[in-house]
Amino acid sequence: MTTSLSSTFHDGNAAGFVSRVADALGKEYADSTWKPTSEERHFAEDLARGALSGSRLREAFREAPPGRLAHLLTLVTPVFERVQADQKTEELRLALRGLLDSLAPLP
Repeated sequence: MTTSLSSTFHDGNAAGFVSRVADALGKEYADSTWKPTSEERHFAEDLARGALSGSRLREAFREAPPGRLAHLLTLVTPVFERVQADQKTEELRLALRGLLDSLAPLP
């Protein structure tokens, strides 16, 4: 039996944990220690264009190219689907939005 992240941690702790993961991935990108594929960058651009909700992230995950961004979505999606909106989920939303915006190619 697999246990989802959001059932492993208290909801606020899950949001805080995943927010730190998103921030760390963003730092790796900024430091050039993680170089997303062109497919990941285009996926991030598409995802950055809309609202970040559990149902939208679940749908987007089905289209995600393999890689670290897809792995992050496996952590983020259950948190957005289960957790009531609060300060921790807003921090997660901002962390994810910041990462997606930094990956999205400029027009």
